[in-house]
Amino acid sequence: MIFSRLHLTLSEAPFQVMVTGEKTIDFRKPSDWIKSRLFNKNGTRKEFDAVKFTHGYKKNAPFFISIFNGFDTCKKKSLGKYSNGLEVSIEEGDILIYLGEILFWKP
Repeated sequence: MIFSRLHLTLSEAPFQVMVTGEKTIDFRKPSDWIKSRLFNKNGTRKEFDAVKFTHGYKKNAPFFISIFNGFDTCKKKSLGKYSNGLEVSIEEGDILIYLGEILFWKP
């Protein structure tokens, strides 16, 4: 079975709460970079089966793979607070990437 995966990098605090399944939405500013990952050149959405999140950029960095449940644009500003102290301010227009079950984790 071939999976189409979106590859993203996380810093320590978001990685901690996402690998446990506590944080199930990744928030990204609507930069050209993230748009190029999510949209084809003709403006259509790319299709993914999973998202691979890596903690940092090292060759042997910890990572996990989660089901990709789509993405949307944030319609209302909000604040997310998590058990490790992470606070995330989500602005209107930010991109929300929805995650499902964690399929694999390499510490």
